[in-house]
Amino acid sequence: MQQTRSALLVASGAPLPAVQAAPRTDFVIAVDAGLEVLIQAQRRVDVLVGDLDSVAPTALVEARHQKITIKRFPRDKDESDLELALTEALQFGANQLHVVLRDGGRLDHQLANLLVLASPRWRNADIDALVGFQQMWVVHRERSLPLTVGAPLALHAVGGTAHGVTATNLLYPLEDQELPALVALGIANRVIAPSPTITVSAGVVIAISAHD
Repeated sequence: MQQTRSALLVASGAPLPAVQAAPRTDFVIAVDAGLEVLIQAQRRVDVLVGDLDSVAPTALVEARHQKITIKRFPRDKDESDLELALTEALQFGANQLHVVLRDGGRLDHQLANLLVLASPRWRNADIDALVGFQQMWVVHRERSLPLTVGAPLALHAVGGTAHGVTATNLLYPLEDQELPALVALGIANRVIAPSPTITVSAGVVIAISAHD
């Protein structure tokens, strides 16, 4: 049985209460200015990753004082800071990744972050994210979601049609169905029994629980 190793990744602009409430993990990665909120939350940091174009100089001084490993990359690069942090987490051996992102800011960055999290590159890890206080899970095979009755849930195929999608304990369940990408078919669903389970035989689905 595979040993569980967990990592917390905190990105720039992540809200303090979300970081304070994030689970305790084996490894903590600050993604650029995510360092500042981790320091404010008094959370341990193992590695700082990114081009460091937005992190405050005082936070960098504190990182060096705490002997945090700093991995600085050029500003002109092909990967985002979040991608670099995900790679770092996998190199550590983490197979459960908890990500805290900002809610708001530039739309292109928000979209890129969600798409990056759904990449097949990380298919061997279970990834969930808090976007502000909105929850998201990436489903490559099967995930049981920690949601209670009445919670909203939306399912979106990413990167093409998802095949063999089964979703239980939902108002509008799915059973071994295709879920096309680039459609709104999966929105406005709701949990009717605790811990809905999403299964995908081929493709990638992101499950989002976003409250008003």
